[in-house]
Amino acid sequence: MGKRMVRYAANVATPAAATLSTRECEVLRWAAEGKTAYEIGIILGLTERTINFHISRSIAKLDASNKTNAVVKAVLMGLIVFA
Repeated sequence: MGKRMVRYAANVATPAAATLSTRECEVLRWAAEGKTAYEIGIILGLTERTINFHISRSIAKLDASNKTNAVVKAVLMGLIVFA
């Protein structure tokens, strides 16, 4: 992720009540790894449409402008971590 995006996300207020489901966190984590919705679907055994639904819900819950912004916000909030 670019440093500018991280700085931008850090300066944007995120609703404290934003909580993601386990599946939404899992999908965003794979997205952070650079996987497409199609690839995530194969990994998780779900359809591409279902993956896009989870991404859309995550974007809405985190008040993000797009998938990348949602991933950055989730990382900064500690909702997804990398082992």
